[in-house]
Amino acid sequence: MESLILTQQIIFKVNLMNRIQKLFSENRGFIVCFLAWYFILSGYIFSRPDIQAFQLTNSNHSLFFDYFFTVITQFGDGLFVMTVALVCFLVWSRRLGVAIAVTYIGSGLICSLLKKTFQAYRPGYLLQDDPTFHALSWMPMAHHNAFPSGHTTSAFALAATLAFFAKNKKIGLLAFVLACLTGYSRVYLGQHFWDDVWFGSMLGMGFTCLYAVLLAYYTDNKFTVIQFPNNFRI
Repeated sequence: MESLILTQQIIFKVNLMNRIQKLFSENRGFIVCFLAWYFILSGYIFSRPDIQAFQLTNSNHSLFFDYFFTVITQFGDGLFVMTVALVCFLVWSRRLGVAIAVTYIGSGLICSLLKKTFQAYRPGYLLQDDPTFHALSWMPMAHHNAFPSGHTTSAFALAATLAFFAKNKKIGLLAFVLACLTGYSRVYLGQHFWDDVWFGSMLGMGFTCLYAVLLAYYTDNKFTVIQFPNNFRI
């Protein structure tokens, strides 16, 4: 009896590892892109002081990009993410809709807890008297709870979820580009420092990976990718 249980446990672990390996191998492109983002941003952040890294981005602005990043930053807004989840749930796949909602809510709760724990000041508070600080007249400027960036966390959680669960991998790569632009927008718009964005991207990606692995652990069947309608194109 004990040998049978041991054999079943071994088979289960092997199958689990195969599922996880399959999941990550199928999304190699997305993961490589994220690692490139992580290492490039890490090098940029840790090679200069936080304020200097912020100013190099925030001080380079134009009216076009003021409007452009005002729109792009909505990719990480909670209302937008939950709207995407609802549309996917009703139109394409309940599984995908649930996955988007779970990764958004889960990563968002952790993000909120960290914000309350660290209570870090935002650029709008620390640099409000700096003449080089660029803020938009039509966008409210928050002063507290900077770390980590909630918009960036949500954007990368959404991008990773689409990458892992959509059969068309172009969807995930497009979402990754939008997530990176969202992270950049948070600094450009004066809402966050780069380390807030850096950690937020890791939180969103990390939680989604954890969700995918746990889904593999508690699911008897193999990972099921989402088949979008044939007329759905990018």
